[in-house]
Amino acid sequence: MKVLDGNTIVVTPYGDPFTVRLACLRPPQLRQGSSDLAAKAALEGLLQPGAWVTLSTRSKATEGIELAEIIPVGSTVPINLSLVQVGLAALDHQAASPCNQQIYREAELRAQAMQLGLWRPSPGTR
Repeated sequence: MKVLDGNTIVVTPYGDPFTVRLACLRPPQLRQGSSDLAAKAALEGLLQPGAWVTLSTRSKATEGIELAEIIPVGSTVPINLSLVQVGLAALDHQAASPCNQQIYREAELRAQAMQLGLWRPSPGTR
């Protein structure tokens, strides 16, 4: 498994690699500074090389890339949701994704209220 950015990984089941984008969320973009690097680092920390995962609630993006909730073996919490909970990704309100939008929205609201990650005030602002 290889992390490409804060929203995309390459999985290699049985030697046939393919790209998977994390469903349900909108990760920070490079223009948002260090948040994108933090999201990528968090994803790398959650998905160690060689880790086994389950791809759940799968669908295809318009460009043919697989969309999925990624659940590490032995866990019940999708990594997608974990990134939203710590403020390193936001719910993609526009996506017609198969995820439980309510759970993701509640996690996003909690992260905003706690000013985590993307929701942290910029230096010099209140």
